Amino acid sequence: MFLNDAIARTLIDYLTQTVSSYQRWVPNDEALLKALLQPGDVVLVEGDARISHLIKYLTQSSWSHATMYLGDALLRWGGPEADRALDRYGPEAACLLIESDFKEGVRVTPVSQYLHCNLRICRPVNLRPGSLDRIMKEVLGHLGVRYDQANILDLTRYLFPIHLLPRRFRPRSLYLGSGTSREVICSALIAKAFYKAGISIQPPTAPMGKSERFHIRHPSYIMPRDFDLSASFQIIKVPTPGLALETPAPWE
Repeated sequence: MFLNDAIARTLIDYLTQTVSSYQRWVPNDEALLKALLQPGDVVLVEGDARISHLIKYLTQSSWSHATMYLGDALLRWGGPEADRALDRYGPEAACLLIESDFKEGVRVTPVSQYLHCNLRICRPVNLRPGSLDRIMKEVLGHLGVRYDQANILDLTRYLFPIHLLPRRFRPRSLYLGSGTSREVICSALIAKAFYKAGISIQPPTAPMGKSERFHIRHPSYIMPRDFDLSASFQIIKVPTPGLALETPAPWE
């Protein structure tokens, strides 16, 4: 166990190093984000680390990470985690995201953590009364759970060289891992919470060649891009400060 943990820590340190080629296409305004975000919103992140590029390649998507906006839910939840958040973030503890982080496991973090990244807000639609409370209870109940280390090891197998991995096997490489209830990955944590509230991320599917026995995909098969594509979520556009042109564009 100690050897596996040591290997995982070494891999995590390598995979979480940032890459210099990252580009942020739209500036983020923290005040605008906080004013727009609502509890339960899924915030997709185009990360700037090595692992982010690997996940984007394997999923053929712009999004490598999924977080969920809590607002002040943790403070209302109370307990030691709320006290720690207040000590660490002060007033920011009323505007927190929850995520499953490679290094720290399931944790809360302020919105400012990802201002340097490209973001997308996915808002759940048609929530029934009490659904949001169930979603919050589920994700907050996982605070402190560590990231799935088996998933880290599986991902690393496809890092060198990733272009040799056949296209049909790319998504499957992300579905591996321990699958234990005490270890989670980012999108699976959020997908499970929405499933608990009766909200599917993807439509039911049937085995190849069989029209009966439709089933819901397991949360561990949900990737960040699935929230972007899901009919259960709408995309919220964030106004870009200073976008209006003060002088006519040259092509007008």
